[in-house]
Amino acid sequence: MKTDAQAHRSAGPGETEATPPAARPFDYDTAFARTLGWVSPAELAMLRRRKVAIAGLGGVGGSHALTLARLGIGRFALADFDRFDLANMNRQAGAFMSTMGQPKLDVIARMVRDINPEAEIDTFDAGVTAATMDAFLADADLYVDGLDFFVLDERAALFAKAAEAHIPAITAAPLGSGTAYLTFMPGSMTFEDYFRFEGESEARRRVKFMVGLAPKALHSRSLVDPSRINLRDRQGPSTPMGCQMASAVVGAEALKILTGRGEVRPAPAYHQFDPFTGRFVSGALPSGNAHPWRRLKIALAARWAQKMAETRRPDTGDVAPDAPLVHRILDLTRWAPSGDNEQPWRFEIVDDRTVRIHVRIVPGENIYEYARGRPIVLAAGGLLRTLEIAASGFNRSVSWTIDSRDPLVLTARLGADGSAEPDDLLPFVTTRSVDRRPYRAVPLTHRQRSRLTRCAEAAGFAVKWYESPTERWAMARLNARSTYVRLGLPEAHPTHQRVLKFDGPYVQTGLPVATTGLDPATQRLMRWAMARWDRSRLLNRTLGGAWTASIQLDLIPGLQCAGHFSIQWPDPASDRPLEDWLKAGRVLQDFWLVGEAEGLVMQPAYAPIIFSSHAADPDHRWQDPKMARAADALLAHTRRLHGLASDVSPGDAVVFTGRIGRAKAPSTSRSLRKPLSDLLTA
Repeated sequence: MKTDAQAHRSAGPGETEATPPAARPFDYDTAFARTLGWVSPAELAMLRRRKVAIAGLGGVGGSHALTLARLGIGRFALADFDRFDLANMNRQAGAFMSTMGQPKLDVIARMVRDINPEAEIDTFDAGVTAATMDAFLADADLYVDGLDFFVLDERAALFAKAAEAHIPAITAAPLGSGTAYLTFMPGSMTFEDYFRFEGESEARRRVKFMVGLAPKALHSRSLVDPSRINLRDRQGPSTPMGCQMASAVVGAEALKILTGRGEVRPAPAYHQFDPFTGRFVSGALPSGNAHPWRRLKIALAARWAQKMAETRRPDTGDVAPDAPLVHRILDLTRWAPSGDNEQPWRFEIVDDRTVRIHVRIVPGENIYEYARGRPIVLAAGGLLRTLEIAASGFNRSVSWTIDSRDPLVLTARLGADGSAEPDDLLPFVTTRSVDRRPYRAVPLTHRQRSRLTRCAEAAGFAVKWYESPTERWAMARLNARSTYVRLGLPEAHPTHQRVLKFDGPYVQTGLPVATTGLDPATQRLMRWAMARWDRSRLLNRTLGGAWTASIQLDLIPGLQCAGHFSIQWPDPASDRPLEDWLKAGRVLQDFWLVGEAEGLVMQPAYAPIIFSSHAADPDHRWQDPKMARAADALLAHTRRLHGLASDVSPGDAVVFTGRIGRAKAPSTSRSLRKPLSDLLTA
C-alpha cells in the first residue's frame, strides 16, 4: 500500500508515470524525502553538502557510515585497512558471506554509493596515519570515531587533531545491548582533558577509556560471562544491538551538530543508554578522569580487569581441529556429567571407528556410590548418550555393547559417514552445568514442563513435580536432613576432602566451592574444618555447622526455585539388569540437556536417595550410631515424601531427584573436565 506521498509523486526527469522504480535514475530529493518533517528542506540541503570523516569501518564505523548516508550526508572521508572475516558477522554492517575477505573500506564505500550514488567519498585504505591525518580531516564538518575499542594512541591523536582544526567529534561505543557516547565540541573540554591518557601505560589507558565512557556501567548488569572481557589481551564481546544503537546516537548527534538545531551536551557530559535494563544516565564531571571519585573507580576497575584476566575460564581441550575424527568426537563426549565430577572412565581407541570405555567402580571406596556403584552406572549411561550426541555433530551414528566378560567395559562403534543428523541437543553438551545457588521463584512454563516430562515418559519413566510452596518446603527440608547426615558421617569426610576445591572458580575434577552458594565466611570456615575430621565433627555437632550449611545449601535454594522433580521407575525393583540403569542414565542426560535448551538450570538432590538407600540396606554398617539413627529418620522421610511402601528402598524406585528453575544471575564458576589426553588409556 502506497503512502500519499508515494501515490502523488510526479515523474522525475526522463521518467514517465509507468517507469518501474528499479529503472528510475537516482534523485536525491526523492531518495531522502521521507526524512522531511524531522528535518526541514533547507536542513536536508545542508546535510547533502556536509562532510563526515569516519575512521574505522568495522563494528560501529560501518554502521555509522550507512546511517549517516541514509540521513542524507553527501560527503565522506572513510578510512580502514582491514578485511571482513567470519568473526565480524555478529555485528558489522558490511559483513556478509559474499564480502568475506574483501576490504572493509571497499565494501562500505560501495554500500554508501548504493544508497546515494552521488556521494563524494575520499578513501584511505591504509587507515589513518600521522602522515594522512590532515588529509583525512580536511574540509570535514564532523569527525566520527569508529576505531576498535583497544586502538587508543590513534584515537587520541585523531581527537587532538580534530580539536586543533575546530572540528566537532563523537565517540559512541557499543556496550552490551546499548551504547555510551561522548561529544567533543570546539571550545569545550578536549578528549585528553577528559580521559587523561598522557603518561599512562597502555593497560591503564584501556581502563581509563572504559570508565570514562560509561561511569555508571549500566551494561554490566546484563553481562553473562565476565571472563569474555580481557582488556590485557584486547578482547571483548559486542552485540548487533549495541552497534546499531551507537549509530543511532551518532546520527542524532550529527543531525544537531550539522544543522545547528537542538542542544548538544559536550564533554564533560557523558551519556549511556542500556535498553536491556531500560536505563539511561546522563551526567557531567568537569574534571573528567581527574576527579577523585573517578580515580578511585579507575583503580577498582583496574583491579577487576586484572582479576578477570587471571581467572578466565581455562581451555581444557587438547584436541586439534584436524585431529582424527574419533578424537574430536571424544573431546565433546568428555563433557558428560558424573557424580562429583570424578569422570570415572577411560577411553581405549581400538581403531578409527571403535572405542572401548572402561568404567571404574571400586566397591566401598566412596559412600556416595550406593548399591555397588549405581550412580557411576547412571553416569556411564549419560556418557553413552553424550557420545551419540557428539558423534551426530559429525553425521555419525553410534552403536554400543556391554563386554560379556566385564560389564564395566562398553564398546562403542561409529556408523558410516552420513548415518545421522546433528542432534538438536548438541550445542548444550558443553554448556550444561550444575547451579547450586538460589534461582528465580518463577514457575516453569507449560512448554518447559511438557518437554521435560515427555523426555522421561517417552523412555518409560515417570516424572513427579513438587512445585507449590508447600511441596518445595517439604523437599527443601528433606535435602537439609540429608546434609545433616552427610556432614556428620566420618566415612563421608575423605570424599569431601577429595572433591571440594577451594582454589579458584574452575576445576578439572571435583567441585569448586565457589559453586555451592555458600557465603565467603562460611567457605573459609569450611576450608578450615575440611582439613581434619575432628574439626568437622566439632563444627557440625557442637557449633551447629551442619544446620548452618543446610540453610544456605538446602532451605533457601529449595524455596527459591521453580520446583523440584523426581524421575522414577514405573514399578520399583531391586534386581534390574545393568542395561536398565544405563538406559536410565541416558534419559537423565537428555532430561538435563532439554532443560538447558529451555533456559533452565538444575541442581541434583541425590543425597536423600543415597543415604536412605544405605539405611534400607540391612548389610550396610555405619561408623557412628547417632548418624545411623539420623539416616533411619531420613529413610522414613524419603519414603513418605515420594509415596513409597515401607519395604521399598528409595534407590530401587527413584532414579534421580533435583531442583530446577531460572538462574538469577550468570554463573562465574563451574566444574570443567580433564583434557582428553588424560582420559585415554596408554
